[in-house]
Amino acid sequence: MERAAPVRRAGLTGLLGRTRAAVLRALGRPRSTSELAACVGTSAPSASEDATALRAAGLVHTVRRGRGVVHSLTPLGRSLLNGNSNGPAGARSGGNSDARFT
Repeated sequence: MERAAPVRRAGLTGLLGRTRAAVLRALGRPRSTSELAACVGTSAPSASEDATALRAAGLVHTVRRGRGVVHSLTPLGRSLLNGNSNGPAGARSGGNSDARFT
């Protein structure tokens, strides 16, 4: 089973692109935009743009915390990250497409 992980990661990168796949992986735990940017080696505006795109796809949920925001995986995002081809029940629930949270 451990040999499947590199294939799954290559597939995720092929699907989302290198940076957005890295963002999805970095969101294995909730992170602020600045934490996300530091984790994947991009600027905060780029990390925000990537989180917005992933949120629009239903993979990331964003909530406001004071003056900032915290991004986390939706059940669909976690399922994709873990390579679950069946997806979770109610896969698109939890997504937040509100542009105010970028």
